[in-house]
Amino acid sequence: MKRAGHWLRVVMASACLAGAWGAPADAAPGSCEREAKRAPSSAARHFLVLAASRDVFYDGSGPAFVMLMKADAAADELEMGAVGIYADDQHRAAFGAVPWRAYDAFMREPAKRSSNALLRLEIDGPQYERILDILRSWDRRAREGQLLYRNDVFMNNILLVKQATEELNRCRPSIDLYKLDWGLDDRISDENARSRVPLLVFEELKRRNASLHVPDSRMPNALLALAGSEPLPAHKPVATKKAAVLAPAPAHVHHMHEAAAATP
Repeated sequence: MKRAGHWLRVVMASACLAGAWGAPADAAPGSCEREAKRAPSSAARHFLVLAASRDVFYDGSGPAFVMLMKADAAADELEMGAVGIYADDQHRAAFGAVPWRAYDAFMREPAKRSSNALLRLEIDGPQYERILDILRSWDRRAREGQLLYRNDVFMNNILLVKQATEELNRCRPSIDLYKLDWGLDDRISDENARSRVPLLVFEELKRRNASLHVPDSRMPNALLALAGSEPLPAHKPVATKKAAVLAPAPAHVHHMHEAAAATP
């Protein structure tokens, strides 16, 4: 699994999806003002990816999920993971933390004639953390059998997409948002099967925010280099007073779904 001249190691850390999902996004009055005063990191870049595909399930729909990616050059760390609808081992629609193999196909932009849809937005650190809290919450509900719609994975996914996209604009206008509110202006939800709504919303958001989409040419090379790779098994930290340093030091890739799978 050699990438960019070094080996990538999957590690378990508190930043992973199931590591510390307890605290929700800070919605207290004044939180946006506090965020505005935070100094941005010059070394870390954060991305929100809205990804979906067609013609995978019996009704012509396919996987659709919200994905987060982070590259921190200073810490030599990469972080990524996704929550939403994916195809399980029997090619049925499943909802929860998306396995690596399912979101690996969306590490790079799809071909022009592909049935995949992808919108990749660069966001700031506070937006990333707030959306990560949303993904953690939905992952926890899926693992604990506490989904809002027990027998409708597609409806749960619509609510996830609604929360994650609306969170982008909570502190300031960031994108031209499509409102999933089942109102008179929400033609996508009104005119289409629930399984197809996220894909159509992503395509509409891509149309409205084409100038904000981050192409492969402007992505961190370390993230793009992961496409088509295989994550190594998660490693538990060694109980030593001082961590051993390998030469050269590997980049650390936090695969959120793996930590979730390892959690009882």
